[in-house]
This record gives sequence, structure tokens and C-alpha cells, in this order.
Amino acid sequence: MPKTVGIIGGMGPESTIALMQKIVALTPAKKEQDHIRLLIDNRPQIPDRTEYLLGRGLSPLPMLLESARLLGKWGAELIAIACNTAHHFIGEIQEAVDAPVLDMLQLLAEELERRYPPGAALGVLATGGSRRSGLFEKYLPGFTLIFPGEQAQEELIREAIYGAAGIKAGGDLAANREKILRAVQTLKDRRPVCLITGCTELGLALEGVSLEIPAINPLDLLAREIVAQALG
Repeated sequence: MPKTVGIIGGMGPESTIALMQKIVALTPAKKEQDHIRLLIDNRPQIPDRTEYLLGRGLSPLPMLLESARLLGKWGAELIAIACNTAHHFIGEIQEAVDAPVLDMLQLLAEELERRYPPGAALGVLATGGSRRSGLFEKYLPGFTLIFPGEQAQEELIREAIYGAAGIKAGGDLAANREKILRAVQTLKDRRPVCLITGCTELGLALEGVSLEIPAINPLDLLAREIVAQALG
């Protein structure tokens, strides 16, 4: 019997749906009863992680803990967080529940260590909150991380995620994809060996897009690990 998996979701809702779709696609099911039981707390009311980390908003931690505990009460044997920036709080979340909380960014670190030598230059697209908190530097200390410059971060990445017509506002995905691709171009001269889509909305926008370098979406790694552990 597969383990029951709980997902702390709603950050944003489309990313939660994308994670569910990836899990279903990766599950080697021959009939619907073979699929993994998923418990979803799709909670868009969780305060924005980036706004908090930039010192402009409420802490999301109380609602993240409430969600994790609720999933545990419902019977989750594994818990996943469908948001990169929320991994800033993963230590506190794990302390609040008995079920293991899968660490998407640790999975990313392990994947990169398998693929690339120490010191390799990695392009990273992420929220301002992740950048301010040094989240990716914490997980990837052995690599050279290349981020867009301040102007590209604000005018392209931030607008694509949080703008009035951004992905979180339900804006046109193609138009926001164009902004993200322009930000990717600003990294080209520094020759990264791959591109990390370190925000789930960015991964959504670049899904299936052909780039000059490999793109690694941590959500794909999380889905793969969920299936492996739930069925293992």
C-alpha cells in the first residue's frame, strides 16, 4: 500500500496542481487504485513568503505550521511543500510534525552534485525573498551561483511572478514567459552550465520551453522523490 502524502499548497494554487499532475504522471499505475493518496491543503491565504523575508509582510510560519499539523492529523505519512521560498521555514515545519517533510532544495543540491563538478556556474531564477535570505547559497555552497542583476530581477522576474499581470495574478503565461526569457538572456555572458527555476511559478512558465542550457525545476525532483518514497 503506498504511503499517504500530504502537500502544503496554495503558494500558488497552479503550482500545487502542477505538483499533483507530475506525481500522477510519474506513478507507474496500471489502474486508478494504484495511484498515491494525496492530501492537499491548498491554502492561498498563507502570507507571502517573499514579502515577509523582505521585511514588508506578515510571517507565513503560523499558517505553514497549521497546515503541516492538519495534514498530519489527516494521516499524511510524508509531507511536501509546493513552494521554493517556503523552504526557508522547513526546519520549523519539520519540528512541528512527526511525518518526514521532504526537502525539495536538498533534492536539488543532490541532483546538481551528481551532474556538475564543484564550483560549476549555475544560473538561478528565484524570488526576491529567496535571494535576500540566501536560501540557494545555503543549499548550494559548493557552486558559483549566477543571479539576474537588480534591474532584471525587479522589472522582469518580480513582474512576471508578482506584477498586476503576473503569474500569481492569473496573467497571460506567454507574456510572462517572455519576461522570464529576457532575464535568462542577461545571464548568458556568464556562461552558466544550467538554469535553476527556483520559484514554482517560473517553472510553470518555462515548462516545455527549449533553452540553450538545461533547465532544472526543483518541483520535478520533488515529484520524483514523492513517488519513490510513497511506493518504496
